[in-house]
Amino acid sequence: MYVVARRRCHIVRVNISLCFPEKSATEQEQLVKFSMQENIIGLFESAYAWWGKPEDQYGNIDAVGLEHIKKAQEGGKGVLLVGAHYSNLDLGGLFVAHCVPVDVTYRRHNNALFDYFIRRSRQRYFAHVIERSELRAMLRGLKKGRVLWYAADQDYGRKHSVFAPFFGVEAATLNSTSKLAKMTGAEVVIVGHHRKPSGRFEVEFAPALMDFPSDNNSADAARVNAALERQIRKYPEQYMWVHRRFKTQRNGRKGGYYKVGEQR
Repeated sequence: MYVVARRRCHIVRVNISLCFPEKSATEQEQLVKFSMQENIIGLFESAYAWWGKPEDQYGNIDAVGLEHIKKAQEGGKGVLLVGAHYSNLDLGGLFVAHCVPVDVTYRRHNNALFDYFIRRSRQRYFAHVIERSELRAMLRGLKKGRVLWYAADQDYGRKHSVFAPFFGVEAATLNSTSKLAKMTGAEVVIVGHHRKPSGRFEVEFAPALMDFPSDNNSADAARVNAALERQIRKYPEQYMWVHRRFKTQRNGRKGGYYKVGEQR
């Protein structure tokens, strides 16, 4: 993967150089290699989550902070469970669902057959699988006091985003976290799921964000990004650096992902 997938490897290299300027060139390149390795492991973990028996691994989960979910749900409130795109996304998400009943959002895949397999497989473990454009379904669940997992760490362009720092770099960040919380009164809880060196999986629920949302979408986005960053830094190689997180810039540039002479 490191040798063959040069385009993806370049994206990872750009992201890591931007987000970890304190690391030496050698350390950054080592993290690039580890990241590519984790993405391959993640493919096998996804296959295992979709077609295997992941319930056999439930005894291998360390759940941290479940009390924060229970506290957030006091009074019948819904919980917006904000996660990120880790390499173990499907297996880790399944382990989250084992810890607490959860609805999940996803982006419909361009390939209809692949989308069918993804959706059917996720429906085995998640209470409701909601396409990200189905806003009404999200609102209904949150207003009923349900827990909704959704990721706020990708660049979807300017239309629904504000600019906020992520690893110290300005990034187009979805403002829907604030909007969903305002519209439903849901508490916002950050979740992380990681494979530990021991081989066990850790699912960590952070305390709900206090005084959130505010009347400043940019400030809210910065708080969410900072909370996600704290989780990612624990095992940075397990984050999906293959995404062009900084492709949208105020000045119209493409975040350094294109090499000289490449078609934009």
